[in-house]
Amino acid sequence: MKQLLIFMGLIAGLFSLFGCNNQKESKIIATDSSGNVQTINPNELLMTIPTIENTFPDFENKTDSNNLNILEDDWRQIEFISKDQKTSIDQEIDSITYIFEHEMHQGKDYSAFKNLYVRRLITKPISLSFEKVKNYLGDAKIEIAGITVNGNGGQIKNGFSISSEGLSYYGVKDDNNNVSVLCFYGADTDKDLVRSIAKVSKLLATEKLYLVDWIHRKVVDEKNIKDFFKLNDPK
Repeated sequence: MKQLLIFMGLIAGLFSLFGCNNQKESKIIATDSSGNVQTINPNELLMTIPTIENTFPDFENKTDSNNLNILEDDWRQIEFISKDQKTSIDQEIDSITYIFEHEMHQGKDYSAFKNLYVRRLITKPISLSFEKVKNYLGDAKIEIAGITVNGNGGQIKNGFSISSEGLSYYGVKDDNNNVSVLCFYGADTDKDLVRSIAKVSKLLATEKLYLVDWIHRKVVDEKNIKDFFKLNDPK
């Protein structure tokens, strides 16, 4: 699905460059998983998710086999955000709700979207030292690596991933080790989720943060973090 989205972006750029105003008659030539060439009407393409983040990090020409590897569509979909940005959070969720209410396509046994909302309002979700982040989320067996993204060479510049007690997090820090993006990625088991409630709750309460799941339009703090982890139970 992401490949189609990228290709649509390239096509749109060419339309803009050459001043074409006949997009409704344009077609996309794509190859499916079996190698068959198909002609697609861009207006008939469906998205698997209702929202993505507008800003994407810089990359550097190095990588490591221990890096956390994520999909482009996963970037900043579940993230920690300071509570003083609640107004922006609400505005973004309202726009995502519009996609659900007006741009959803309901198939026989699936749901998809005719359009998606691109989030732009929150450019710096948090501001915490990397040492604080490690202290909140780490344990005796904490593992720290970088981040690679499918379809992109190298790794995210100043990116980091943390694996602790079966849970994975990732984010971006600056040259002074100040973290501006911190995201929850996933858990190995439901037991790992339950075991990590206390540490995540402490982070949320002490640093006055929300944990926001944009796709599910879920905003939680230390009072209802259990509901969030139940929602994201990997069972």
